Amino acid sequence: MKKITILFLFVFSVSQSQDLTLSGGALTIEKTGALTMTGNFTNNSGTVTLNSDSNEFAVIKVEGSASGNITYYRYVNAVGANEWDLIGSPVDGLSISSFATTNTSGTATLATNGSGQYAIGNYDNSVASGHADEWVNYTNSGSGWQAGNFDIGKGYAMASVSGGTGLLAFTGTIPTTDQTQAIIDNSSSSGSSWSLVANPFPSFVNANDDAHGSNNFLTVNTSKLHDTYEAVYGYDADGSGYTAYNHTYSSNTAVYIAPGQAFMVASDDTSSDTVSFTESMQTTSGSDDFISGDAMNDVYEVLLRLYRGDEQIEETRLYFEEGLTLGLDPGYDAGNYYSEAAIMTRLVEEDEGHGLVINAMSTYDMNDISIPLVINNQNGIEFIVKLHTSTIEEVNIYLEDTELSTLTLLNEEDFVLTPTSDLSDAGRFYIHLTADTLSDGEVNTSLLNAYKEVDQNYITIEGLSTQPSSTNISLFNILGTKVMDTTLDNNTNTQMISTNGLSTGIYVIKLESGQNQLTKKLIIR
Repeated sequence: MKKITILFLFVFSVSQSQDLTLSGGALTIEKTGALTMTGNFTNNSGTVTLNSDSNEFAVIKVEGSASGNITYYRYVNAVGANEWDLIGSPVDGLSISSFATTNTSGTATLATNGSGQYAIGNYDNSVASGHADEWVNYTNSGSGWQAGNFDIGKGYAMASVSGGTGLLAFTGTIPTTDQTQAIIDNSSSSGSSWSLVANPFPSFVNANDDAHGSNNFLTVNTSKLHDTYEAVYGYDADGSGYTAYNHTYSSNTAVYIAPGQAFMVASDDTSSDTVSFTESMQTTSGSDDFISGDAMNDVYEVLLRLYRGDEQIEETRLYFEEGLTLGLDPGYDAGNYYSEAAIMTRLVEEDEGHGLVINAMSTYDMNDISIPLVINNQNGIEFIVKLHTSTIEEVNIYLEDTELSTLTLLNEEDFVLTPTSDLSDAGRFYIHLTADTLSDGEVNTSLLNAYKEVDQNYITIEGLSTQPSSTNISLFNILGTKVMDTTLDNNTNTQMISTNGLSTGIYVIKLESGQNQLTKKLIIR
C-alpha cells in the first residue's frame, strides 16, 4: 500500500486507499467535505482541521489505524432559554478543562457565567448522586463537577455565546474502534430511564434501517433499548423538546447522526447496560443535525397537533406500514419523551400505559380503526386539536369526545374544547379512522380503559369516575376460565388490581358499568 505525504490540502470529497501521513503540512476538510480512508492516518506534526456550520459537517472516516491529533470546529447552538445543544466529543483524548480554556479565549465562543461555570452540562438521571434527572454544569473549581477527559460516546449539554460563530474546537485523536456507552433505568428509584449518549466519531452514523439495513444504531442496539422507546430522541432547541427518530421517521426517510451529535435513549435495565457505536455504522452521508430538523414527506401518515391559542404545544403521529401490528412494534412505535405531554395516543392492543408520539400500525387497519387519544390539559384552558397532515386518501378522521357524545370530523374542522376539569390519561377521547360518514351518537366508545405495564404486578383501570355506578371487573384466561371477579367503586378515577399469583399468559379482561362495557386482551408476564 502506497503512502501519501500531505504538505497543504483542502478537501471537499475524497476517497482513497493509501496511507496518509502529515509531517508539517496542513489538511483542511471543508464543512461539505469528506475524506474516507481504507488505509492508515498519521499526523506527525501537521495541522488537520475539520469545519462545520449549523447544518453542514465535515467528515473524516479512517478504516485503518489513526495517530496524531485533528481539530474539529464543531458548530454548537447559541445559549438561550431553550437553545442549548446536545453534543459529545467527536475526538478521543480531549481534556475537559483544556477544552474549556481553549474555547473561552480569543475568538472561541463557549458560553460561561463569568464566575468559573462553563456551558458544559452533565446529565444525571440518578438520585444516588443527589441530582435526579438534572443537569450540572462544569466548573473549574468549587461546586459543580470537574473531570478528566470527555467520555466519548457520552453526551453533554453545551452552548456557544449569543452572536458568536458557534464553532467550538475539539482537538484529539480519531477513534477507529467500536465504542460503547453505559445506560441505565433509574426510574424505579425516582430518577429517569433516559441516558444522554453521542456519536463518538468525526463522521456521520446511520441511525435507522433506511440509512442502512443492519449497520444502524437502532438495529444494533435493539435489545439494549426500552421496547416502547426504541428511538433516537433528538433535542429541537426551539422550546418544543425532543423529536423521536426511528424506522418510521418521516415516511421511511434515512436518518443520520452528525459528528459529535448527542441524543437521549431510554433503557429498561435497572442494573445498567451499554449501547454500541460500531465502526460499521460510520458513513459520509448526511448533512444536518437534530436542531434544524427536516421536512416531513408523509406517506400513510396522520399528524395531529394540539394548540393553545396560536401556539403549537405538542404533536402526535399515526403511521401505517404493511406487516406492523396494533400492539407494540419496537423501533416503529415510539413513546413520548414527556410522560405528561399535551397530546399522545395509546396502543390499540397490549396497551401498557405508555403515551405514544408515534403509533405505528398495519396498512390493513388504516381505514377501520379506533385509537385511544390522551389529552393532558388544565381546567378552564381552551385547546384546539388540528389535523395537520393526512396522506390517507378517502378516509375520514374523527375525534370522539365520549363525555360530550360528540364526533368532530377533523378533515373539515378543528376540535375545540375548554374543559371544566383537568384532563389526563386515556378513556375520554378517541380517534376513529373510517371510510364511512359518522354523526354524533353513532359511536359510543367506552370511557373505561384497562392496561397492564410489563414490569408491574397490577392491572390499571382508568375512567372509573366517569361511570354512574360501580364497575364489575372479570378476568378470563386463554381457556375462557374466569380467574378474577371484583367490583370497583367510582370514587377514584384510576385504580389498580393486583396480578400476584396469576400465571404468565394471555388474558381477557371485561369491564361492566351500567350500559358501558369494555372487553380487552392483556398479557401478564
